[in-house]
Amino acid sequence: MTTIPGTAHSSMNPHTLHQQTSPNSEKESSTRADLDAFLNDTLIELRQAEHIITRGKWRWSTTELAHHTFIYMHKFTGQLIINGTKSHVVRKSACLSLPGTAIELISDENHDIELYIIHFDLYRATEKTKARRIYERELSSPVTGWIQGPFYGIQRIAAQLTQLTNEGLETGLKAQLFLTELLHMLWPQEDQTDVGAGQDEPEQWLRSTLQYMRENYMHEIKLEKLAELADMHPSYYSQLFKSRMQKNPIEYITHLRMNRAKELLLTSDLRIRDVAREVGYRDEFYFSRRFRNHAGYAPTSYSKQVHRNIVSLSYPYTDHLMTLGITPCAAQIQGHLPHMPKSLTLPFHAYEPWEQGRQAFLDVNPELILTKDNAAAKAMEHIGDVAPIITIPWNQTDVFGHLHQIASIVDRTQAATDWLDRHERKAERARKKIKEFVGDITVAVGTLTPKGPRMYSHRNFGHVFYRTLQLAAPQRIQTELAGKSPGVGFNWLPFTPGEWDGLEADVLVLAINSMHEKATLLKEMASNPLWNSHPAVKNGRVHLIDWNSWVVYAPYSINIQLDEALSMLTNKPSLL
Repeated sequence: MTTIPGTAHSSMNPHTLHQQTSPNSEKESSTRADLDAFLNDTLIELRQAEHIITRGKWRWSTTELAHHTFIYMHKFTGQLIINGTKSHVVRKSACLSLPGTAIELISDENHDIELYIIHFDLYRATEKTKARRIYERELSSPVTGWIQGPFYGIQRIAAQLTQLTNEGLETGLKAQLFLTELLHMLWPQEDQTDVGAGQDEPEQWLRSTLQYMRENYMHEIKLEKLAELADMHPSYYSQLFKSRMQKNPIEYITHLRMNRAKELLLTSDLRIRDVAREVGYRDEFYFSRRFRNHAGYAPTSYSKQVHRNIVSLSYPYTDHLMTLGITPCAAQIQGHLPHMPKSLTLPFHAYEPWEQGRQAFLDVNPELILTKDNAAAKAMEHIGDVAPIITIPWNQTDVFGHLHQIASIVDRTQAATDWLDRHERKAERARKKIKEFVGDITVAVGTLTPKGPRMYSHRNFGHVFYRTLQLAAPQRIQTELAGKSPGVGFNWLPFTPGEWDGLEADVLVLAINSMHEKATLLKEMASNPLWNSHPAVKNGRVHLIDWNSWVVYAPYSINIQLDEALSMLTNKPSLL
């Protein structure tokens, strides 16, 4: 049992206690302006962020929280007890508690556990003059109790706060910004539309008519048909549709058509006549007039325009855009970036739910949306009318192919060429230095995932070691890569500690998620003969890298990974 030390002297008010009684209890109705007013006079300081991954029976408790504490249970089955009130947790859940709260978490047996515990303090301004400001610790909070989501956005920020704690940067500006963004995420929003983040599905009438429009926009669609599908009078349907989607049905269909036309103009060599027919216009001249009125350009000149207001739905493509000198107006974010665009709460995998509301996209008014193919269908479903959606296939090419494709879309071909030249010169210097310091070595690169350990090839985690530094991979990896294009066709294979046949190497590099996972792994390697049978483990040549920093397979991040790999292999001792 662990107790968090501290000296909090607050008790929760009756309303807060009521909020935390059940995950289904209602929150106090407040406006976004209330939160903004609160934060304008508040400093937020991160005290500690923990990422806990384990399995089986586990318990954590404190009789009196020393700080405001946010707990996000990404994987947890068991009991959460707050001030003596028990709640059973069987799915993703989150809660925010005030200083002074008694909390106990008790997991059930035989279940995977992954959760984040974030401790922070609030300080409110009690005196504000031109000469000075005086702050006192604030023990209350505008947001308390059970949180309904958006869980994937919450997880992203929790991981970033954990990384700052691991790096000893809790008191920095980044920590304040991430905590502020977290509080905004946790705040119950009144202005979200029915097609949005973390909410119930939209009404059946809206869902069915939107689907019909997406599937038939290239044909004539009459308002009467849509109203019939919705079982409403046409005028009432149109009015209700506009209240939900911020545009009437005819405008929605027109935007779908024009955005699909823009996609074709940017990514194909079709003639204007063929583009018009693809999106439902028989008369190319009428189409051209409608397109000019909608886009401000003639279709013949649209592809030559420079589009700067870009949204990225994929964190690797966010990295690519920044490498090319473009900061997206909004984006999915992961890893290191030179600038921080507006962050979007988006699924990292195709099977995960879409949590971002339409309003976030309408607010930034994008000219272009970039996405991977695994998110294209969801993007079309939720924001296909907002802007053209350009899909860059993920597995058909490698990181350099992605860079060239994106550069051609955003008119940055020369910037891509310049980056590739600089990167190759940097890689050549690194290869010479490694050759000088350690000679010819083999490297095995793996990750530890909830589904089991994986050993990587020339893509993702292995890219810097095998393609950039041109180090030799284990024999089984080399065999799998035979005859395949670099970075395409084979990504990883599963392995079991102890079954090292063909996976032996001089150096073993493992990507891990947290300090907790690091400590557990190092302890296991020191005592487990299955791990100890690997040559790199026996010779003390194991290096652990941060999963969140190395998972981004994109240019800016790869340059940072190259610096880390060079330092790791030439200067730093092994972690064993």
